[in-house]
Amino acid sequence: MKFIYSEELKRKIIKNLNLFYIFLGEDLIFLKKNEKIILDFAKKQDFKENNIINVEKITDWNKIISFYSSNNLFFKKKVLIINLIIKNLNSLLIKNINKLFFVKNLDILTILKFNHLSNDFKNYLLKQKNIFNANIVWCFTPYGSNFKKWLLYELKEKKIEITENAFLLLYKFYEGNTLFIYNILNIMILTWKNEKITSKKLKNIINKFAIFTPSDWINSIFENKIKHAFYILDTFRKQKYNPLILVRSLQKDLLTLVNMKREKKTNMNLFFKQNNIFFNRIKFFNFAIESINFNNFLKVIRILLQTDIKIKVEYNYNVWTELKTLTLLLSSKIKN
Repeated sequence: MKFIYSEELKRKIIKNLNLFYIFLGEDLIFLKKNEKIILDFAKKQDFKENNIINVEKITDWNKIISFYSSNNLFFKKKVLIINLIIKNLNSLLIKNINKLFFVKNLDILTILKFNHLSNDFKNYLLKQKNIFNANIVWCFTPYGSNFKKWLLYELKEKKIEITENAFLLLYKFYEGNTLFIYNILNIMILTWKNEKITSKKLKNIINKFAIFTPSDWINSIFENKIKHAFYILDTFRKQKYNPLILVRSLQKDLLTLVNMKREKKTNMNLFFKQNNIFFNRIKFFNFAIESINFNNFLKVIRILLQTDIKIKVEYNYNVWTELKTLTLLLSSKIKN
């Protein structure tokens, strides 16, 4: 089974526009951009009418069957986007999806989006002996080498010249932050058209437009990337971000980590689902469970409690030193 990555999609579609695409993943930038690539090429081949069917309950599948059956003498080429927002991936849903592969209609191009069910369906596909005859477009947030490939592709696609140091700044500190990267690249084009982007120019933009979430900070801690975690904290401090949100987010994720350590023998996919851990964060929790020094947890809990009191009771929001201490304690590796 082969997945199509964003940087490959346009090249493959130029060679051959297929009639069925599956989108796996929830990264909004990838979902939007990959859909636009397909729709733009489809329009050139006279698929000019776009239709969306949201599947919230299993009976909504009847709307899809009706759509496929509505062919007549005056039928025009259409695009059908099926949005799966149903809660669970069950056998009946799988059966209905299988049926779509046998529906032959050269006048309908289908995009099937799995959204929050993406990881479940990916696991299902990997267990199957029979390979689905469909193009599976990877819309998960990229990390590591996949993030690097995507970033290089975007720079080339947008014809942006960038120094090695500037590239490393983007790659090292904004890995996985596709929304920020996408916006920053567009700002680069508008601000310095036909100019080589240096790290100095890039830092000027970043200081104004940097977008981080508490999860980005915690992910860096879980992955023992202390420098990156400090960088994110410093960005939050400059932006006068509410530190109580960071404290609450860290408390929640640490509790999940403790429960994860206790329930190591359980089905971890089910555990992550029950605890609302999105697919793109699972690798950070798996890394943390092996690397975090749980001997420091008593100190961590005490500092978290003191920080919470300092903010809520004393109305003192200057807790960045405490947050840095927490980062160091949680990022210190287990000594063998």
